[in-house]
Amino acid sequence: MKVSYQVLTSPARGAIAVVQIQGQGAVDLVDRVFRPNRGSSLASTPEGRLRLGRAGLGIGDEVVAVRLAGSVPLVEIQCHGGPAAVEAVVGALEQAGAIEETASDSTIEARALHDLARAPTLRSAAILLDQANGALSAAIHRLLEAIQLKAEPGPALATLIGRGEIGTRLLTGWRVAIAGRPNVGKSRLFNALAGYDRSIVDPTPGATRDVVAIRTAFGGWPVELSDTAGDREDVGPVERIGIDLGRQERRDADLVLLVLDRSEPLHEVDRRLLEEIPGALVVANKSDRPPAWRREEREAIEVSAETGEGIDPLVHAIESRLVPDPPPLGEAVPFRREQVQALREARQAESIGDPGTAAKWLTSLNPAAGPHSTRSD
Repeated sequence: MKVSYQVLTSPARGAIAVVQIQGQGAVDLVDRVFRPNRGSSLASTPEGRLRLGRAGLGIGDEVVAVRLAGSVPLVEIQCHGGPAAVEAVVGALEQAGAIEETASDSTIEARALHDLARAPTLRSAAILLDQANGALSAAIHRLLEAIQLKAEPGPALATLIGRGEIGTRLLTGWRVAIAGRPNVGKSRLFNALAGYDRSIVDPTPGATRDVVAIRTAFGGWPVELSDTAGDREDVGPVERIGIDLGRQERRDADLVLLVLDRSEPLHEVDRRLLEEIPGALVVANKSDRPPAWRREEREAIEVSAETGEGIDPLVHAIESRLVPDPPPLGEAVPFRREQVQALREARQAESIGDPGTAAKWLTSLNPAAGPHSTRSD
């Protein structure tokens, strides 16, 4: 009778940690670990009712335990977020016979729960929670049924592969780099998007000599935002290093915000950068000043990093460029690269008339879903 546990929250120090215990016998096992402050055992407590008590080896930690509804017995223990408190609870669970659920040999649902504990934003967490609740497994099952019925699974496969481009970024996020010549307001824009003063703002050209980066989110999508050195020629060796680092950063970025100064005529460096970064999202900064060039000359989002005007539309534009077609809530989203690769292999096999191989690739995504026999004739 296997009972497994998994720490759902990040291993980093936090206010609260959550340990989930599941499997036949999970409630009885937790009752051997959990010592309620008052009242009867957890087994006799209705689902959803929070119980305060202690758990862990020795005096243990003050915790909250709750039985959850599910197809298999499920219990959550909420303890303090420090590593010592979590280790005390986990140690007691293991001593009682629980086994840690590892991501390497688990179902899609367990892998999603594993990643859910590391989700950097609520939006990432919501999508991973959908997969933990079976959205991706159900989609794979429907694809296998379509193959068995000799239906056309290609469009559904293509949809899942496309969503995988989003799902595989839920933990790592996207990279957005701010570029432009000196003194166009890159660092001030960086601070405005960050919500606090992270980058040095100074009118002296070359004040930013290294790549400054922060972790943030736009529209709930995790992003690493970087401020780069102003791009110009005829500089000293130290500033040249910073400029070269900035150029590499924008080459590696998923999106570049190319900042132009709306209050000055376009410089030669501006025109060169517009040619070098054709896919950039152009930002016309200093919109609070009289314009020096017409908006019709260059399609751009007008902002004032000084006053905050236009920042919200810019954030929406960034979100739309990074994720133009976000998946609806509750839908299947592959969230690991090996899942996307297996879906691509299945699509390739299906496209050349080999449904048997396609089914094998799909089944490999979730072996626990059970065998599916498919004829290849």
